[in-house]
Amino acid sequence: MGHRDSSDKSRAYHNRVAPVYDNIYDDPFWDFHDQLTWEHLKTFVPASPDGAILDLGCGTGKWGFKLLKAGFPTSFVDHSPKMLEMVERKLQTWSETTDLRSKADRATLQVDDAKTLQSLPPNHFSLAIALGDVVSICGDAAACLSALHRVVKPDGVVVFTVDNLLAALDHFVSAGKLDHLDDFVRSGKTHWLTADRREQFDVRMFTPQQIEHLAAKSGFALISMIGKTILPVRQNRKFFQTSGAIKQMLAMESLLARDPVATGRAAHLQLAVRKRA
Repeated sequence: MGHRDSSDKSRAYHNRVAPVYDNIYDDPFWDFHDQLTWEHLKTFVPASPDGAILDLGCGTGKWGFKLLKAGFPTSFVDHSPKMLEMVERKLQTWSETTDLRSKADRATLQVDDAKTLQSLPPNHFSLAIALGDVVSICGDAAACLSALHRVVKPDGVVVFTVDNLLAALDHFVSAGKLDHLDDFVRSGKTHWLTADRREQFDVRMFTPQQIEHLAAKSGFALISMIGKTILPVRQNRKFFQTSGAIKQMLAMESLLARDPVATGRAAHLQLAVRKRA
């Protein structure tokens, strides 16, 4: 499968789910997941309110809106026009609200390919985020990181997530096909697990060491890496019925994250990297 074919399949999937995308993740586990994401991300928010921010693979704008509300000029970029339509609708609501109107004016929307970012200027963004595993699903992780390197300022930071290869081993083992397991371990390549074959786009998974090396090869220095989530709490929803559970679990995640080996348990890896000056 070529990169273009995979990109077309990814676009088709994300265009289809855009109207219900927020509902898919309206769940206590994902609330916990989001808090873990933000606890790591907020450390790298620019000191200056004029620091430009890129939200790549913005989807319906969850993270971009959080940063826009904080006053930062934010560029929402996605390869799915339907996702950006959802962002536009939310911005329209902001424009009708007095205290948010001026902040809405600081937003820009752009359809673009994560592998090229050809519409964006070089050395422009103080912070770029690519959450939702954009680097894993874009079809060419190296090209995506190179494009991000071009558009962030020297010493600028990129915070991004990828799918963790180690966490997917059980899936391939349970399928019982040794050759498929062997191919996956060697390549890290699989596809999006959706029923419609026309939407089964490429996914590239990484071990923590592999993605750190690829980021370094693209001109970035690793600042930090966390796993999301190290605690396998998605398997037991009873945890979320306990008062104060999320706060308690966040504290445990922070404790476990001090051991880099623990990151390998997580389904997703979240990295903060800095563009070398």
